[in-house]
Amino acid sequence: MYWSLLFPIILYHTLSVNCATEGNRGNEEEADGATSTWTGGTRHMQDFLHLTRQCLSDLQRWMRPETLEEEQSSEPDWGLPRDDSWYPMHLLSDWYSRVTENKESLNSRINNNLTGLQWYLDNRVHGQHLAVTLIPPYLERFLNDEKHRKSLTLSFHGWTGTGKNFVARIIAENLYKNGQRKMCVQVFIPQLHFPHPSNLEAYKVLLGRQIKEVLSHCSQPMFLFDEADKIPSGLISSLLPFLAPGQIIQSIFIFLSSIGSNAINEVTLNFWQAGRRREEITVDDLDRPLRAAIRESQDDMSLLRQLMEEDLIDSLVPFLPLERAHVKLCAQDSFVARGLPYTENALEMVTQELQFLPQKEKLFSAQGCKLVSQRINLIKNE
Repeated sequence: MYWSLLFPIILYHTLSVNCATEGNRGNEEEADGATSTWTGGTRHMQDFLHLTRQCLSDLQRWMRPETLEEEQSSEPDWGLPRDDSWYPMHLLSDWYSRVTENKESLNSRINNNLTGLQWYLDNRVHGQHLAVTLIPPYLERFLNDEKHRKSLTLSFHGWTGTGKNFVARIIAENLYKNGQRKMCVQVFIPQLHFPHPSNLEAYKVLLGRQIKEVLSHCSQPMFLFDEADKIPSGLISSLLPFLAPGQIIQSIFIFLSSIGSNAINEVTLNFWQAGRRREEITVDDLDRPLRAAIRESQDDMSLLRQLMEEDLIDSLVPFLPLERAHVKLCAQDSFVARGLPYTENALEMVTQELQFLPQKEKLFSAQGCKLVSQRINLIKNE
């Protein structure tokens, strides 16, 4: 019974992959006579074997739902996403969801709790007054615009650990009832989804297909692109149809990047050296250096540069480097979230082994709040 259902689906996927492979083979043979990008080399054979194991695992979980429930119970809310849509079994799960879900249940995923969003930004995001004030108005205007002349596109820029991913998580959790894990929110990570430049043509097709699939499942999808500076610039052709004005699509695109972080840090340091408070820094103080950094990025035709030149980015959101006081606030939140008591001495111990830059001033945490949880674990075990 199961194989009679699976056979046409697997056959369809096999033909689709073969078509993509033939297209890639034709392009490469014209360029340098290379063989298919999907089968050329040990690395791709390993990818294929991993894919086969994943398909068998997906089949087992589908036939035994209790296995899936056990896995989901241990899966963190904000971990690396398992992107089923890139696997053949997604065709089956997609068919199942279309049969069992109706429009009302799809819309029930959407929460749009802007009050909760503002509260979490004000109380859980430290040292980022620009991000806290910039993001909510853009989201509110977009969500209240019934015509949706254009998808909302935000680009987060800053050092690692400054809160870019954390803020994206807060947005997801307040716009959708189950945040990151629901089908309305899709995360793309270059190393995970676009690892091999030689497969660019296939990635273009798969990315466009993936976005369309999410659009078919949710009336207000959110797409998050982590480490956007590492996304192949050639994928712009797959994104333009969903970002360009005139598209009636209620979608939110968020790009996270470290491009421009040095410019942001330099402006913040200049304010400190001049004896001015960091809260005095305005968007205008950072807009020009940030745009200049994007234009001067190593890849002359980087994805973010193309989006900026096409005027498709609604707002560049800068994330400032975090100072020692901000890291202590992150540590305090972490202690409270774990239900652990803390003292000022414990908060100070969290920051003692962290690296602060520049070398002379030792003002900004090199890793932001990224290593706070690790430091608390070490303190607990001492």
